Amino acid sequence: MKKFALISLGLPPSQSGQSMVLYHLLKNTDTKEYCLITLKNIHLYGSLGNCSTALKAPTYFIQPEYQIVRGLVRCACVLHLSFIFNLLLSLRVYQFKKILKKEKCDAVVVCTGELFDPPAAFLASQSLGLPFFFYIFDYYSRQWTHPVQRAFAEKYERIILKSSSGIIVPNECLYEEYRTRYGIASTIIHNPVDLAEYESCITADATTHDNKNIIYTGAIYDAHYTAFKNLLFALTLLKRPDIKLHIYTPQSSIRLSMNDISGAVIIHKHQPAHIIPDIQRNADLLFLPLAFNSPFPEIIKTSAPGKIGEYLASKRPILVHAPKNSFISWYFKKHQCGLVVDDNDPTKLAQGIEHLLADTKLQKKLADNAYVRAEVDFSVENAYRIFGEVICKTKPE
Repeated sequence: MKKFALISLGLPPSQSGQSMVLYHLLKNTDTKEYCLITLKNIHLYGSLGNCSTALKAPTYFIQPEYQIVRGLVRCACVLHLSFIFNLLLSLRVYQFKKILKKEKCDAVVVCTGELFDPPAAFLASQSLGLPFFFYIFDYYSRQWTHPVQRAFAEKYERIILKSSSGIIVPNECLYEEYRTRYGIASTIIHNPVDLAEYESCITADATTHDNKNIIYTGAIYDAHYTAFKNLLFALTLLKRPDIKLHIYTPQSSIRLSMNDISGAVIIHKHQPAHIIPDIQRNADLLFLPLAFNSPFPEIIKTSAPGKIGEYLASKRPILVHAPKNSFISWYFKKHQCGLVVDDNDPTKLAQGIEHLLADTKLQKKLADNAYVRAEVDFSVENAYRIFGEVICKTKPE
Protein backbone atom coordinates (compact mmCIF):
# COMPACT_ATOMS: atom_id res chain seq x y z
CA MET A 1 0.00 0.00 0.00
CA LYS A 2 1.36 3.44 -0.94
CA LYS A 3 1.79 6.12 1.70
CA PHE A 4 -1.33 8.22 2.03
CA ALA A 5 -2.60 11.11 4.10
CA LEU A 6 -5.97 10.54 5.74
CA ILE A 7 -7.91 13.73 6.48
CA SER A 8 -10.90 13.63 8.84
CA LEU A 9 -12.55 15.94 11.34
CA GLY A 10 -13.03 12.96 13.65
CA LEU A 11 -10.07 10.71 14.38
CA PRO A 12 -9.40 8.16 17.11
CA PRO A 13 -9.70 8.56 20.05
CA SER A 14 -12.50 11.12 19.61
CA GLN A 15 -16.05 9.97 20.30
CA SER A 16 -17.77 9.41 16.99
CA GLY A 17 -18.81 6.50 14.81
CA GLN A 18 -16.50 7.79 12.07
CA SER A 19 -13.55 7.73 14.46
CA MET A 20 -14.29 4.13 15.38
CA VAL A 21 -14.50 3.08 11.74
CA LEU A 22 -11.14 4.69 11.00
CA TYR A 23 -9.67 3.07 14.09
CA HIS A 24 -10.74 -0.39 12.93
CA LEU A 25 -9.49 0.25 9.40
CA LEU A 26 -6.08 1.56 10.40
CA LYS A 27 -5.20 -0.02 13.74
CA ASN A 28 -3.19 -2.81 12.10
CA THR A 29 -1.74 -0.67 9.30
CA ASP A 30 1.97 0.10 9.40
CA THR A 31 2.27 3.68 10.69
CA LYS A 32 4.90 4.35 8.01
CA GLU A 33 2.21 3.92 5.36
CA TYR A 34 0.03 6.88 6.35
CA CYS A 35 -0.28 10.11 8.29
CA LEU A 36 -3.32 11.77 9.83
CA ILE A 37 -4.59 15.32 9.38
CA THR A 38 -7.44 16.88 11.33
CA LEU A 39 -8.84 20.27 12.23
CA LYS A 40 -7.86 21.26 15.75
CA ASN A 41 -10.96 20.91 17.90
CA ILE A 42 -10.78 21.50 21.64
CA HIS A 43 -14.29 20.11 22.18
CA LEU A 44 -13.84 16.93 20.17
CA TYR A 45 -10.37 16.04 21.38
CA GLY A 46 -10.26 17.65 24.80
CA SER A 47 -13.44 17.28 26.84
CA LEU A 48 -15.42 14.23 25.76
CA GLY A 49 -12.96 11.49 26.60
CA ASN A 50 -11.99 8.57 24.43
CA CYS A 51 -13.93 5.97 22.46
CA SER A 52 -10.79 4.08 21.43
CA THR A 53 -7.04 4.32 21.67
CA ALA A 54 -5.26 6.79 19.44
CA LEU A 55 -3.54 5.71 16.25
CA LYS A 56 0.24 6.09 16.41
CA ALA A 57 0.83 7.47 12.94
CA PRO A 58 2.10 11.07 12.58
CA THR A 59 -0.84 13.39 13.28
CA TYR A 60 -1.19 17.03 12.24
CA PHE A 61 -3.68 19.52 13.70
CA ILE A 62 -4.43 22.37 11.34
CA GLN A 63 -5.56 25.89 12.20
CA PRO A 64 -7.69 27.81 12.92
CA GLU A 65 -9.55 25.72 15.44
CA TYR A 66 -12.90 24.21 14.55
CA GLN A 67 -14.78 26.58 16.83
CA ILE A 68 -13.23 29.61 15.09
CA VAL A 69 -13.96 28.20 11.63
CA ARG A 70 -17.55 27.56 12.66
CA GLY A 71 -17.94 31.14 13.88
CA LEU A 72 -16.45 32.58 10.68
CA VAL A 73 -18.72 30.42 8.53
CA ARG A 74 -21.78 31.53 10.49
CA CYS A 75 -20.76 35.17 10.02
CA ALA A 76 -20.16 34.64 6.29
CA CYS A 77 -23.59 33.05 5.89
CA VAL A 78 -25.45 35.81 7.71
CA LEU A 79 -23.62 38.68 6.00
CA HIS A 80 -23.16 36.93 2.63
CA LEU A 81 -19.39 37.40 2.75
CA SER A 82 -18.23 34.84 0.20
CA PHE A 83 -14.62 35.98 0.50
CA ILE A 84 -14.47 34.34 3.95
CA PHE A 85 -15.26 30.96 2.37
CA ASN A 86 -12.56 31.51 -0.23
CA LEU A 87 -10.06 32.62 2.41
CA LEU A 88 -10.69 29.60 4.62
CA LEU A 89 -10.47 27.26 1.64
CA SER A 90 -7.19 28.77 0.44
CA LEU A 91 -5.69 28.56 3.93
CA ARG A 92 -6.74 24.91 4.20
CA VAL A 93 -5.22 24.07 0.79
CA TYR A 94 -1.94 25.73 1.80
CA GLN A 95 -1.72 23.74 5.04
CA PHE A 96 -2.60 20.45 3.37
CA LYS A 97 0.03 20.91 0.65
CA LYS A 98 2.69 21.72 3.24
CA ILE A 99 1.96 18.53 5.18
CA LEU A 100 1.68 16.33 2.08
CA LYS A 101 5.10 17.50 0.91
CA LYS A 102 6.67 17.03 4.34
CA GLU A 103 5.31 13.49 4.66
CA LYS A 104 6.09 12.65 1.02
CA CYS A 105 2.61 11.24 0.54
CA ASP A 106 1.67 9.34 -2.60
CA ALA A 107 -2.10 9.76 -2.22
CA VAL A 108 -4.78 11.66 -0.31
CA VAL A 109 -7.86 10.19 1.38
CA VAL A 110 -10.38 12.71 2.71
CA CYS A 111 -13.47 11.98 4.78
CA THR A 112 -16.74 13.89 5.02
CA GLY A 113 -17.78 15.66 8.20
CA GLU A 114 -16.29 19.12 7.65
CA LEU A 115 -17.20 21.67 4.98
CA PHE A 116 -13.75 22.64 3.71
CA ASP A 117 -11.80 19.38 4.04
CA PRO A 118 -13.03 17.68 0.81
CA PRO A 119 -12.52 20.62 -1.61
CA ALA A 120 -9.25 21.68 0.04
CA ALA A 121 -7.87 18.14 -0.04
CA PHE A 122 -8.96 17.78 -3.66
CA LEU A 123 -7.33 21.06 -4.74
CA ALA A 124 -4.14 20.22 -2.83
CA SER A 125 -3.90 16.78 -4.42
CA GLN A 126 -4.53 18.24 -7.88
CA SER A 127 -1.81 20.82 -7.36
CA LEU A 128 0.69 18.15 -6.32
CA GLY A 129 -0.41 15.59 -8.90
CA LEU A 130 -1.50 13.02 -6.29
CA PRO A 131 -4.36 10.49 -6.55
CA PHE A 132 -7.37 11.65 -4.56
CA PHE A 133 -9.83 9.36 -2.76
CA PHE A 134 -13.12 10.50 -1.27
CA TYR A 135 -14.42 8.55 1.75
CA ILE A 136 -18.07 9.64 2.03
CA PHE A 137 -19.42 8.68 5.44
CA ASP A 138 -22.41 11.01 4.99
CA TYR A 139 -23.96 12.69 1.94
CA TYR A 140 -21.51 15.60 1.64
CA SER A 141 -23.63 18.33 0.06
CA ARG A 142 -26.67 17.45 2.18
CA GLN A 143 -24.89 17.76 5.51
CA TRP A 144 -25.32 21.52 5.37
CA THR A 145 -28.76 23.05 5.86
CA HIS A 146 -27.86 26.72 5.31
CA PRO A 147 -28.26 27.64 1.60
CA VAL A 148 -24.84 29.32 1.41
CA GLN A 149 -23.02 26.30 2.84
CA ARG A 150 -25.02 23.87 0.72
CA ALA A 151 -24.30 25.85 -2.46
CA PHE A 152 -20.59 25.80 -1.64
CA ALA A 153 -20.65 22.04 -1.04
CA GLU A 154 -22.71 21.33 -4.17
CA LYS A 155 -20.30 23.39 -6.28
CA TYR A 156 -17.38 21.18 -5.32
CA GLU A 157 -19.19 17.87 -4.87
CA ARG A 158 -19.74 17.34 -8.58
CA ILE A 159 -16.15 18.32 -9.46
CA ILE A 160 -14.67 16.11 -6.77
CA LEU A 161 -16.77 13.06 -7.59
CA LYS A 162 -16.07 13.26 -11.31
CA SER A 163 -12.31 13.56 -10.78
CA SER A 164 -11.65 11.18 -7.87
CA SER A 165 -9.39 8.16 -8.24
CA GLY A 166 -11.74 6.28 -5.94
CA ILE A 167 -14.93 6.88 -3.95
CA ILE A 168 -15.94 4.94 -0.84
CA VAL A 169 -19.45 4.91 0.64
CA PRO A 170 -20.77 2.98 3.66
CA ASN A 171 -23.96 1.53 2.20
CA GLU A 172 -25.98 0.60 -0.86
CA CYS A 173 -28.39 3.52 -0.49
CA LEU A 174 -25.69 6.18 -0.72
CA TYR A 175 -24.09 4.25 -3.57
CA GLU A 176 -27.35 4.43 -5.51
CA GLU A 177 -27.88 8.10 -4.62
CA TYR A 178 -24.54 9.14 -6.10
CA ARG A 179 -24.94 6.84 -9.10
CA THR A 180 -28.33 8.36 -9.90
CA ARG A 181 -27.38 11.97 -9.20
CA TYR A 182 -23.91 12.07 -10.74
CA GLY A 183 -23.58 8.89 -12.78
CA ILE A 184 -20.56 7.68 -10.81
CA ALA A 185 -19.74 4.27 -9.35
CA SER A 186 -18.34 3.92 -5.86
CA THR A 187 -17.05 1.17 -3.59
CA ILE A 188 -19.10 0.07 -0.59
CA ILE A 189 -17.30 -0.53 2.68
CA HIS A 190 -19.83 -1.17 5.44
CA ASN A 191 -18.66 0.42 8.68
CA PRO A 192 -16.59 -2.43 10.16
CA VAL A 193 -16.66 -4.07 13.54
CA ASP A 194 -14.04 -6.27 15.19
CA LEU A 195 -15.93 -9.53 15.67
CA ALA A 196 -13.25 -10.85 18.01
CA GLU A 197 -14.21 -8.22 20.57
CA TYR A 198 -17.74 -9.65 20.66
CA GLU A 199 -16.66 -13.27 20.71
CA SER A 200 -14.63 -12.56 23.85
CA CYS A 201 -17.53 -10.95 25.74
CA ILE A 202 -17.93 -12.19 29.29
CA THR A 203 -21.71 -11.60 29.39
CA ALA A 204 -23.38 -14.96 29.79
CA ASP A 205 -27.04 -14.35 28.95
CA ALA A 206 -28.86 -11.04 28.78
CA THR A 207 -32.19 -12.68 29.57
CA THR A 208 -31.22 -13.83 33.09
CA HIS A 209 -32.02 -10.49 34.76
CA ASP A 210 -35.51 -9.56 35.94
CA ASN A 211 -35.86 -6.30 34.04
CA LYS A 212 -36.12 -6.06 30.27
CA ASN A 213 -33.39 -3.69 29.13
CA ILE A 214 -33.65 -1.67 25.94
CA ILE A 215 -30.17 -0.31 25.28
CA TYR A 216 -28.84 2.41 23.00
CA THR A 217 -25.15 3.26 22.67
CA GLY A 218 -23.84 6.32 20.85
CA ALA A 219 -24.41 9.98 20.13
CA ILE A 220 -27.89 11.51 20.09
CA TYR A 221 -28.69 14.62 18.06
CA ASP A 222 -31.12 15.94 15.42
CA ALA A 223 -30.86 12.65 13.52
CA HIS A 224 -32.47 10.78 16.43
CA TYR A 225 -34.74 13.00 18.51
CA THR A 226 -38.19 12.13 17.14
CA ALA A 227 -37.43 8.40 17.23
CA PHE A 228 -36.51 8.64 20.92
CA LYS A 229 -39.63 10.67 21.67
CA ASN A 230 -41.67 7.90 20.06
CA LEU A 231 -39.86 5.28 22.11
CA LEU A 232 -40.48 7.07 25.41
CA PHE A 233 -44.17 7.51 24.55
CA ALA A 234 -44.37 3.85 23.52
CA LEU A 235 -43.01 2.80 26.92
CA THR A 236 -45.71 4.80 28.70
CA LEU A 237 -48.32 3.05 26.55
CA LEU A 238 -46.98 -0.36 27.53
CA LYS A 239 -47.28 0.39 31.26
CA ARG A 240 -44.58 -2.12 32.06
CA PRO A 241 -42.22 -0.92 34.81
CA ASP A 242 -39.99 -3.92 34.14
CA ILE A 243 -38.90 -2.45 30.80
CA LYS A 244 -35.95 -0.10 31.29
CA LEU A 245 -34.41 2.18 28.68
CA HIS A 246 -30.65 2.65 29.10
CA ILE A 247 -28.79 5.23 27.01
CA TYR A 248 -24.99 5.34 26.88
CA THR A 249 -24.04 8.61 25.22
CA PRO A 250 -21.53 11.48 25.37
CA GLN A 251 -24.43 13.96 25.33
CA SER A 252 -25.38 15.44 28.70
CA SER A 253 -28.66 14.77 30.49
CA ILE A 254 -29.43 18.49 30.26
CA ARG A 255 -29.07 18.52 26.48
CA LEU A 256 -31.18 15.39 26.13
CA SER A 257 -33.86 16.80 28.41
CA MET A 258 -33.98 19.99 26.34
CA ASN A 259 -34.96 17.74 23.43
CA ASP A 260 -37.63 15.87 25.39
CA ILE A 261 -35.52 12.80 26.16
CA SER A 262 -36.20 12.44 29.87
CA GLY A 263 -38.41 10.61 32.33
CA ALA A 264 -38.41 6.81 32.12
CA VAL A 265 -34.82 6.60 30.91
CA ILE A 266 -31.50 5.90 32.60
CA ILE A 267 -28.67 8.03 31.18
CA HIS A 268 -25.15 6.62 31.46
CA LYS A 269 -21.90 8.29 30.56
CA HIS A 270 -20.36 7.15 27.30
CA GLN A 271 -18.04 4.22 27.91
CA PRO A 272 -14.66 3.28 26.40
CA ALA A 273 -14.80 1.13 23.29
CA HIS A 274 -13.62 -2.04 25.02
CA ILE A 275 -16.61 -1.96 27.40
CA ILE A 276 -19.29 -1.39 24.75
CA PRO A 277 -19.55 -5.05 23.56
CA ASP A 278 -20.46 -6.26 27.06
CA ILE A 279 -23.01 -3.46 27.45
CA GLN A 280 -24.65 -4.33 24.14
CA ARG A 281 -24.59 -8.05 24.90
CA ASN A 282 -26.51 -7.31 28.10
CA ALA A 283 -29.49 -5.92 26.16
CA ASP A 284 -32.84 -7.59 25.75
CA LEU A 285 -33.37 -5.22 22.81
CA LEU A 286 -30.87 -2.96 21.08
CA PHE A 287 -32.51 0.23 19.82
CA LEU A 288 -31.42 1.54 16.40
CA PRO A 289 -33.23 4.84 15.66
CA LEU A 290 -33.25 7.57 13.03
CA ALA A 291 -35.46 10.65 13.10
CA PHE A 292 -38.69 10.90 11.15
CA ASN A 293 -38.52 14.70 11.10
CA SER A 294 -35.07 16.24 10.82
CA PRO A 295 -33.36 19.18 9.09
CA PHE A 296 -31.58 16.79 6.72
CA PRO A 297 -33.87 14.05 5.33
CA GLU A 298 -31.33 13.02 2.66
CA ILE A 299 -28.82 12.30 5.41
CA ILE A 300 -31.36 10.18 7.27
CA LYS A 301 -32.17 8.26 4.08
CA THR A 302 -28.52 7.43 3.33
CA SER A 303 -27.16 7.19 6.87
CA ALA A 304 -25.25 4.13 8.07
CA PRO A 305 -24.69 4.59 11.82
CA GLY A 306 -21.34 3.22 12.92
CA LYS A 307 -23.03 1.09 15.56
CA ILE A 308 -24.81 -1.12 12.99
CA GLY A 309 -21.97 -3.61 12.82
CA GLU A 310 -21.64 -3.62 16.61
CA TYR A 311 -25.32 -4.33 17.08
CA LEU A 312 -25.26 -7.12 14.49
CA ALA A 313 -22.25 -8.72 16.17
CA SER A 314 -23.80 -8.59 19.65
CA LYS A 315 -26.10 -11.57 19.03
CA ARG A 316 -28.98 -9.67 20.60
CA PRO A 317 -32.33 -8.77 18.95
CA ILE A 318 -32.36 -5.34 17.31
CA LEU A 319 -35.33 -2.96 17.15
CA VAL A 320 -35.06 -0.54 14.21
CA HIS A 321 -37.22 2.59 14.30
CA ALA A 322 -36.52 4.69 11.20
CA PRO A 323 -38.26 6.02 8.07
CA LYS A 324 -39.30 3.55 5.36
CA ASN A 325 -36.88 4.96 2.77
CA SER A 326 -33.83 4.84 5.05
CA PHE A 327 -30.93 2.48 4.48
CA ILE A 328 -31.25 0.87 7.89
CA SER A 329 -34.94 0.04 7.42
CA TRP A 330 -34.16 -1.44 3.99
CA TYR A 331 -31.16 -3.44 5.19
CA PHE A 332 -32.77 -4.96 8.29
CA LYS A 333 -35.93 -5.87 6.38
CA LYS A 334 -34.02 -7.37 3.47
CA HIS A 335 -31.87 -9.59 5.66
CA GLN A 336 -34.43 -10.18 8.43
CA CYS A 337 -31.83 -9.29 11.03
CA GLY A 338 -33.95 -6.97 13.15
CA LEU A 339 -37.54 -5.99 13.82
CA VAL A 340 -38.33 -2.84 11.81
CA VAL A 341 -41.00 -0.33 12.82
CA ASP A 342 -40.87 2.23 10.03
CA ASP A 343 -44.03 4.19 10.86
CA ASN A 344 -43.84 7.42 12.83
CA ASP A 345 -46.28 5.96 15.33
CA PRO A 346 -45.57 5.27 19.04
CA THR A 347 -48.47 2.82 19.21
CA LYS A 348 -46.99 0.62 16.51
CA LEU A 349 -43.59 0.92 18.16
CA ALA A 350 -45.10 -0.24 21.45
CA GLN A 351 -46.67 -3.21 19.68
CA GLY A 352 -43.32 -4.06 18.13
CA ILE A 353 -41.58 -3.98 21.50
CA GLU A 354 -44.25 -6.17 23.12
CA HIS A 355 -44.16 -8.65 20.26
CA LEU A 356 -40.38 -8.95 20.17
CA LEU A 357 -39.98 -9.32 23.92
CA ALA A 358 -42.63 -12.07 24.00
CA ASP A 359 -41.37 -14.12 21.06
CA THR A 360 -38.12 -15.86 21.99
CA LYS A 361 -38.01 -17.80 18.71
CA LEU A 362 -38.18 -14.54 16.76
CA GLN A 363 -35.44 -13.08 18.96
CA LYS A 364 -33.15 -16.01 18.17
CA LYS A 365 -33.91 -15.90 14.45
CA LEU A 366 -33.17 -12.18 14.23
CA ALA A 367 -30.03 -12.46 16.35
CA ASP A 368 -28.69 -15.40 14.33
CA ASN A 369 -29.36 -13.62 11.04
CA ALA A 370 -27.74 -10.48 12.42
CA TYR A 371 -24.50 -12.23 13.26
CA VAL A 372 -24.34 -13.73 9.77
CA ARG A 373 -24.62 -10.20 8.32
CA ALA A 374 -21.89 -9.00 10.67
CA GLU A 375 -19.59 -11.69 9.29
CA VAL A 376 -20.55 -11.15 5.64
CA ASP A 377 -20.77 -7.35 5.43
CA PHE A 378 -19.12 -5.78 8.47
CA SER A 379 -15.96 -7.69 9.37
CA VAL A 380 -12.77 -5.66 9.82
CA GLU A 381 -10.85 -8.08 7.60
CA ASN A 382 -13.13 -7.52 4.61
CA ALA A 383 -13.18 -3.75 5.14
CA TYR A 384 -9.39 -3.57 5.37
CA ARG A 385 -8.97 -5.64 2.21
CA ILE A 386 -11.40 -3.54 0.18
CA PHE A 387 -9.91 -0.28 1.50
CA GLY A 388 -6.45 -1.41 0.42
CA GLU A 389 -7.70 -2.37 -3.03
CA VAL A 390 -9.26 1.08 -3.51
CA ILE A 391 -6.24 3.05 -2.31
CA CYS A 392 -3.90 1.06 -4.53
CA LYS A 393 -5.70 2.46 -7.60
CA THR A 394 -3.91 5.33 -9.29
CA LYS A 395 -6.44 6.41 -11.92
CA PRO A 396 -10.20 6.92 -11.99
CA GLU A 397 -12.17 4.14 -13.60
